[in-house]
Amino acid sequence: MVGSWISFVGFGLGVVMTNVGILLPLQEHLRDAQIGSSGEPASLANLLGVSPWAVIALLAVMGGLWLWRARRKTYQGGWSWAVTGFAIGIIGLVAWPLSALTGRSFGLSVTEPAYTYARFLGLGQMSALNWASFMGFGIPLGAYVAARAHGEFKWRAPGPQRTLQALGGGVVMGIGAAIAGGCNVGHSLTGVSTLSLTSITASVGIVAGIWSAAAVLFRS
Repeated sequence: MVGSWISFVGFGLGVVMTNVGILLPLQEHLRDAQIGSSGEPASLANLLGVSPWAVIALLAVMGGLWLWRARRKTYQGGWSWAVTGFAIGIIGLVAWPLSALTGRSFGLSVTEPAYTYARFLGLGQMSALNWASFMGFGIPLGAYVAARAHGEFKWRAPGPQRTLQALGGGVVMGIGAAIAGGCNVGHSLTGVSTLSLTSITASVGIVAGIWSAAAVLFRS
């Protein structure tokens, strides 16, 4: 989907604008505002005063019951959402030690690769490339292989209006991801797995933003 590539370009521009560009003062102002001053990590487990494993066990039971009671749906091709989610979870788990082997102490992320590509291509900073950069390259490569394997690959280009929406939406996503310190991958897939309150808050904001935008753009 060419529109997605255009969105990713806009995403990188938005991240650069916020991290080192014209919106840097806004980012610094928002990050200076803090709630609470505890020296402990801001996690759901610490907030509740219980072991992280107790929270994980409760969430696992709730998720298992929901999966067990959920309706089964037929898919046209590829994996079901349940199998896909499980596979992404395993990949997200393995990403931590693999990333740590290169000296990078974090898991999956898309905001970081977009930022590193922008610095590398726009500023010529070879030092910007890291484990996340190559992970980001692997996402479209893996998607291409999967689409080819299922006979679903084809080029799809948007019209002029959708192209501008894709670019503008990508810039806005990049700005939001830079201010929040991550996107739905860095926060919802990676940060939430550590029970981080920051990532939980960001994920709630992402869902609310998607619902709001969908209501505006796709209302009948």
